Amino acid sequence: MKKLELLKKAVSLIVGLGTAKIVQELIENNVDTESATSKVTVTVASYAIGGAVSEMASKYTDHLIDETVEIISKFKNNRKNNSEIQPMDIEEN
Repeated sequence: MKKLELLKKAVSLIVGLGTAKIVQELIENNVDTESATSKVTVTVASYAIGGAVSEMASKYTDHLIDETVEIISKFKNNRKNNSEIQPMDIEEN
């Protein structure tokens, strides 16, 4: 597995777990679950919502990593191309 793919998987995992935890805490702190039915339905819904938001956040971070790599590559190529350019001889009048 390439280093970039490994980085993306690690970041996606961290972002996904964090996002799911935030969503779960938000729901637990803001939704009353007094009956057994509401406890089950809210718990299942919180996992579904957490999973969906987590997936979107992971896609976003993957996109961000790809953009960052592209910018760095362009920067490196520009530096390489600029270092290959030889100064022109200027004739004195």
